[in-house]
Amino acid sequence: MANRCFAALSLLVMLCSTVLLTACEKEKPKIMLFEQYYYGMPFKEVQAQSQATYCRDSFDSLCRPNTVTFFRESWYQRFLFKRERLVAVQLISRKPAQTRKTIDNWLDTGFRFMPVSITSGGKQLDLFAAIRSTGKEGARKAVYNFTRATAADLEMVYLYLDLQGKENALNSFSNLSAIFNKGPREIVGIEEKVNDKEIVISFIAPIADWQDRGIPR
Repeated sequence: MANRCFAALSLLVMLCSTVLLTACEKEKPKIMLFEQYYYGMPFKEVQAQSQATYCRDSFDSLCRPNTVTFFRESWYQRFLFKRERLVAVQLISRKPAQTRKTIDNWLDTGFRFMPVSITSGGKQLDLFAAIRSTGKEGARKAVYNFTRATAADLEMVYLYLDLQGKENALNSFSNLSAIFNKGPREIVGIEEKVNDKEIVISFIAPIADWQDRGIPR
């Protein structure tokens, strides 16, 4: 009799814990990546809202059959997933010379977007750390030296963090690693990948994605 009561009590505690955990997950604010699409959005939900179909080169991602408009330009749209949860919304242009100037002006004008890293040729420049330690002038030199060192590589990847409404969120951090490990997970990132054939803009949640690594969903 005592064993049955203990088993029943254990089951009740487990059910209550599950209900509380589910409630907490529902209350957690969504990290909106692009338009109505949010980080962790289920595969089927993205598929239903976007009317996208499986990409030709991958069954782990979805592609829009028609282009979308962004800054008056036509872009291909792609949705990337991990374990059937959305981690990135991509816009792809096959006319980099035409679209890059517009995108760069958008990302580099004002104080909304903070450039934090540049990756090329298997190397990465922690631009945020350079800005913190040497100021803007030192960071410019670091970028110049990095681009010279990777000049032979034909592709550059720039990462910006969207600080709109969160202008002081990174004040206590000194480098990118610290931001990823302890920074506000709700910050959205804009990754710009450029080569001579295309420009790919990825709307991501880099901090949340890093902090969630290894956590089963």
